[in-house]
Amino acid sequence: MSVFTQQILEDMEKLPPEMQAEALDFVNFLKSKWIRTEADSKLRASNSGEAVAVMTEIAARATAFQGIDTPEAWQREVRQDRPLPGRD
Repeated sequence: MSVFTQQILEDMEKLPPEMQAEALDFVNFLKSKWIRTEADSKLRASNSGEAVAVMTEIAARATAFQGIDTPEAWQREVRQDRPLPGRD
């Protein structure tokens, strides 16, 4: 048994039953939060792997910037100020 577990058990035994129930509820909350965090990190890891695969495929096809003849002209066009909708 770890030092933390032992300390928690000792402190729990000193609490009245209603506070022990509240502490148990908090422990359950922490467990569910940890499970969600683990699931989220696994999902992000799998999604990022898929994203890298898609980007690699696009780069291999070399079609991402195929329609751009001169990068300088494209950049000027993209940066050009445009009127905002609904503003005169």
